Amino acid sequence: MNMKKAAKFANEAGTGQLDRAQRTAYLNSKGINPGAQFQLDLVFPETIGDREDLRHIPNDYARSSIFTARNKRAARRNFLHEKLFHYNEFVTILYTGIELRAEDDEIIWLQILNYGQRVPLGDSFEFSIKDLVSDVGWHKNGRYYDKARECISRLKANEVLALNSKAYGKSGAISLIQNYEVINDAEGTPTEYRVWIDRNLILLFAGNTFTSHAWEMYRELSPVARRMADYIESHKHPYPLSLEKFQQMCGSTDASITSWRQTVKKACIEVMQKKVAVNAALVNDQIITQRALTAF
Repeated sequence: MNMKKAAKFANEAGTGQLDRAQRTAYLNSKGINPGAQFQLDLVFPETIGDREDLRHIPNDYARSSIFTARNKRAARRNFLHEKLFHYNEFVTILYTGIELRAEDDEIIWLQILNYGQRVPLGDSFEFSIKDLVSDVGWHKNGRYYDKARECISRLKANEVLALNSKAYGKSGAISLIQNYEVINDAEGTPTEYRVWIDRNLILLFAGNTFTSHAWEMYRELSPVARRMADYIESHKHPYPLSLEKFQQMCGSTDASITSWRQTVKKACIEVMQKKVAVNAALVNDQIITQRALTAF
């Protein structure tokens, strides 16, 4: 790699000295020692702590199209350093990897984060595939064990570069799962996983810039309603969201505006039934929502 290409890579990936200095300054400004260990339940004792009823996602991911709600019968796309949709103009996310979906990858990732919140980011932790499948609310059988394993593979085989010009600057290249090892049973079947989560993920949590979902409710939502919940619960007072922007946030390729309206109307009913919102309606192609009061 020549010097010009190396400089371009460092600039995009946030590996330059100025980028590292900005990240350090940001963590310091949020009361987090950049040289310390980052254990999520200890760094955020009130919002994460020992709350087993909640799962957490960074706002910069929740408001993006990193987890799509495309038709599950459609083949997953492959991305190469592609700019994803983001609700906030000051946030840019570049993604490389196989398309991730709200239907499965999102809830698997949130559950894996839950397993890892009691160890420092960058340290390993273990879980069984049976516990993972059970904890996301899937049936404990071979089909869903394989589905969970596929999710873990996709969550490892990606690179996410986030740029937030109002906060940490460039996150650096992050894989949603930094690394994992498989522990097989006597028959050679993967039954246990040892996983590592990137230390830099703390940048997307610092300053309480993450969303907490009531897990029992959230994991039962349909993919489109789940993405709507991501939007609603990542705002204290959600702004009206245009039908077009929400379709981009979902990564939906529905070519029929009539069909998409009906899908969104069903999602509005669903988030009200699950008490994510006390009111949710599509009015003149604007999604108008009022967030439900929560204890967190």
